[in-house]
Amino acid sequence: MIDGALTLLTPGPAGTSERVRDALLRGDLCHREPEFADLLERIRVALPRCLNLGGTHETVLVTGSGTAAMEMALIGSVRRGRSALVVNNGVYGERLAKIAGVHGITCHEVRSEWTRPVDPAAVRAALAEHDDIDAVACVHHETTTGLINPIEEIGAATASAGEALFVVDAISGTGIEEPDLARVPADVICGTANKGLHGVPGVSFVLLGDRAVERVAEVPSRSLYLDAAPHLASQRRGEVAFTPAVQACYALDAAIAEYEEAGGFAARTRLYRERAALVRDQFDRLGLPILVAEPFRSSSVTMLRLPGGVSYRALHDELKTRGYVVYAGQGHLSGEYFRICTMGEIPRRRLKELERSLADAIAAVTR
Repeated sequence: MIDGALTLLTPGPAGTSERVRDALLRGDLCHREPEFADLLERIRVALPRCLNLGGTHETVLVTGSGTAAMEMALIGSVRRGRSALVVNNGVYGERLAKIAGVHGITCHEVRSEWTRPVDPAAVRAALAEHDDIDAVACVHHETTTGLINPIEEIGAATASAGEALFVVDAISGTGIEEPDLARVPADVICGTANKGLHGVPGVSFVLLGDRAVERVAEVPSRSLYLDAAPHLASQRRGEVAFTPAVQACYALDAAIAEYEEAGGFAARTRLYRERAALVRDQFDRLGLPILVAEPFRSSSVTMLRLPGGVSYRALHDELKTRGYVVYAGQGHLSGEYFRICTMGEIPRRRLKELERSLADAIAAVTR
């Protein structure tokens, strides 16, 4: 391990800055006090603003992981007797379908291979076939493989279908992946603090457009904790429906400030593209094939084939002794692939040193 510190090359939780970690030490605060109301309002205004959605979307904060935001968004978008259409080409598309099933929502699916984006024409066809669809849900960055789905085009297809809301799981794409969300006709956007925004785990959010605000008010309550309507009503009053993760909110406040001070979406996406280019050149020199074709790749997650005879666990453990934590593949790909994610606060020198550490680790476990 280098200097006793681990460099997280994982898709979450991501590494954080000293400023964000220091925010966790601001002290104890009761969420019923006016100081927390000020913090809550600052975050609720800042999130749409920093994602170029100020004036079009309103924030609902929820204490929980990104899956809490996904569940809140989907169950709040489908009225009684109506259905959902889920774009499914990875573990998180599958999760959206599971959420619908758990809550008794009829779910249609448009599928593609895990290595290819879904064709917007297939979404358009499914909408034409099923006239009861109330929401189309799609993962922007399918973290399973590091694949980007064409949410701008899928959003346009949804918008042409009338009443259906477009629900985007942007959890691994928020603030770091093209397209700019301002270009996407999304009614509901799910995000989390601890990925591209470089906050800490514990807080996620749902951004609601005008149509979505109206929808969540009329959808029957399917959950006590994850019903968007009472959360939104409370937060508009400067209150919260349930006890929040106060310290995680402090950290998110600091992370948003850093994001905006550094240049916002344009600067953060440029940084992530530069990082991806740096490490993918290394992978090429090391002969590690990337699963997803270049036009469809994200700028933060790279799925790599394991070298012959090397197990993920052995490689993970060897790299950890060198100060790097990498991530396993998921689903049916877990036995052959692993992921390296350039997400969060990572010193550039550590990315430059990765090639040698990876080469040495592979050599060590193949002796």
